[in-house]
Amino acid sequence: MLKAILRNGAIVPLEPLPTEWEEGAPLEVAKASAGTMDIDAWAKMMDELCADSSAEDEERMQAAIAEHRRQAKAQTRREMGLPE
Repeated sequence: MLKAILRNGAIVPLEPLPTEWEEGAPLEVAKASAGTMDIDAWAKMMDELCADSSAEDEERMQAAIAEHRRQAKAQTRREMGLPE
């Protein structure tokens, strides 16, 4: 069973999707009991998931994070009536 979390209204997988899953495939989703994950186990899982990422992937991720921060700051400034 695939583990995922709900984040900002979207279901986000915590592990890679099975290779046999195709885009648009129907899925059944059920709420799991609130289990706790050991922080060390979580860190190990994240290390394993990211171990094979390329330098280009890392650069794209950092650029996306920087762009998200820029947009969030601009939106906050607009909401506060401050110049961008």
